[in-house]
Amino acid sequence: MAPSGDAKLLFCIFFISCCCLTVTLAEVPVDCCLSVAKQQVLKHAIVDYRRQVAGQGCSLNATILVTRRQMQLCVPANEQWVEKIVKHVEKLREHCRKNKYKVAFLYISASKSFL
Repeated sequence: MAPSGDAKLLFCIFFISCCCLTVTLAEVPVDCCLSVAKQQVLKHAIVDYRRQVAGQGCSLNATILVTRRQMQLCVPANEQWVEKIVKHVEKLREHCRKNKYKVAFLYISASKSFL
């Protein structure tokens, strides 16, 4: 083959590889809560949270609470006790910001138990 033919072949292989990679990355699964627990959780066991919104890849609204041991608990998004926990976590975050702690500070006690 001529040198220009090798370059064309290499370009075609590169182009096809990029297309396959793009399609593969587009199919990233979303980790969603399929149901929520109605049982209340102690606020002192929770170190982080995130919101799950229905219609953004998941089928129901929920709040995902993260415990000190990195367990994720799915709870209802609109319950009063959940909002109290969220406010507690926000106070922890503000305290860490004021004292210039790193985000990982909240997880130190959990990581030490696994060492």
